[in-house]
Amino acid sequence: MRNSESRVRQISFAAIAIFAIIAIAPRSISAEGGEPSRADKAASLAAWFKIATVLQNPRCLNCHQLTSPLQGDSRRTHVPRVVRGPDGQGVGAMRCGNCHNDMGNNPTSGTPGGLHWQLAPVSMLWQGLSAAELCRSVKDPKLNGNRDGEALIKHMEDEPLVLYGWNPGKGRTPVPVSHEKTVEYMKVWVAGGMACPN
Repeated sequence: MRNSESRVRQISFAAIAIFAIIAIAPRSISAEGGEPSRADKAASLAAWFKIATVLQNPRCLNCHQLTSPLQGDSRRTHVPRVVRGPDGQGVGAMRCGNCHNDMGNNPTSGTPGGLHWQLAPVSMLWQGLSAAELCRSVKDPKLNGNRDGEALIKHMEDEPLVLYGWNPGKGRTPVPVSHEKTVEYMKVWVAGGMACPN
């Protein structure tokens, strides 16, 4: 009788210990920077939708093209007609830097400019992507310039061609979400595991 009571107690204590570990583990994992919590993932997904409105704006999409850039808020064909070229900066006498200088926007000619002006790499073609497809593309190191989450935040914070979106020059509408807010959204998105819509 005592053996069976002792055995029942041992099993009961083992079951209680297992349930305690299961109950505590998710909190400790989340607190120590492991798997994000459900709330963090939800915040990450909500932040992504804000980021997507920035990346799908003409200021970004005009240069995230395969063959030729587009121009203006209406995303019209670039005049003069230029093509990517092997380095993403045009060909022959039609090089991006011939008109778009490193000094920034030219208020006299109305030509935008910025440091190392060029088309986005071919791996970063965003035209026609849904928010879900765009999300998977942006977070994939094979497609995003081999960047992890922290490097993506830094890219959004400091890259001159990215910053141009908020200072596009006369006659062009800047990205509608402020740069500071966009960086905040990037931080939330990354902290929550870079959640993407299904």
